[in-house]
This record gives sequence, C-alpha cells and structure tokens, in this order.
Amino acid sequence: MNRKYLKYILFILSILGIILSAYLWKVQLQGEDLSIPCTTNGGCELVLTSKWSKIFGVPMSVYGFFFYAFLALLTFQRIFIEHKLIEKLTLLSIVWGIIFSVYLRYLEFAKIGAHCTWCWISVLIIVLMAIVLSIDTSSEKKS
Repeated sequence: MNRKYLKYILFILSILGIILSAYLWKVQLQGEDLSIPCTTNGGCELVLTSKWSKIFGVPMSVYGFFFYAFLALLTFQRIFIEHKLIEKLTLLSIVWGIIFSVYLRYLEFAKIGAHCTWCWISVLIIVLMAIVLSIDTSSEKKS
C-alpha cells in the first residue's frame, strides 16, 4: 500500500478520535443521557459518572480530545514532512494511548464493574492507529 495513504488513514483515525471524545465531553458536561446505544445495564453512564471518570476534576473525555488533537497535528505533519522527531512523537503518543487505554479498561472491569462501548471504540481507534503506523514504518524500512 502507498505510504501516503497510510499517513492519511492515521490522520483520519485521529479525527475520528477527536469527534468521539468531543461527543463524550459534551455528554459529560451537559449531563445528558447517552442518546447512542450502549450496554443494557447502562455501562456507559456508570463509567462516565464514576469517580474515575475525572482526573483533577477534568473529564477523561477532555484529555482524550486533546490527546487525539495532538495526534491529528502529528499525523497531519507526517503527511507533508518526514522528520525523525515527528515520527518518534507519533510513536510515543500512540504507545502512551495504548498503555493508558489498558489502565482505563482495568478501571472499567475491576473498579466500576461496567464497560462503556464508546470507550472501547476509542481503544479500537488507538489500536488501529498502532497497526497502521507499524505497517507504515515497516514499509518505510523496505523502501
């Protein structure tokens, strides 16, 4: 696959992460019921209103929004600029995202006792980003 397409895919995935985080941020701030399907036991509501849903009083979705915005900036730059610092920051950010996602899934299962479908979609996005970045960097080494 053309490396340029892989770079665009990374950028699009980060934009999807921004949209998801922005929606969850809006829901948390307005205290709305989730108008999107979740689990039958209200797992999304339980996760988004738990004591672990905020760090220093800031909703996790806000951190997610800025995390994905940072990734969008990095992945957009990767489309046009090949620079080792951008490459390393992208890799480190994605690795951090995976590690933090694993921690949050631990909280869902071990502490909250529920799971949020929308949080899992965020996990899917960051894992897909890791896979695409891996393919991109391995194809770079071959060329």
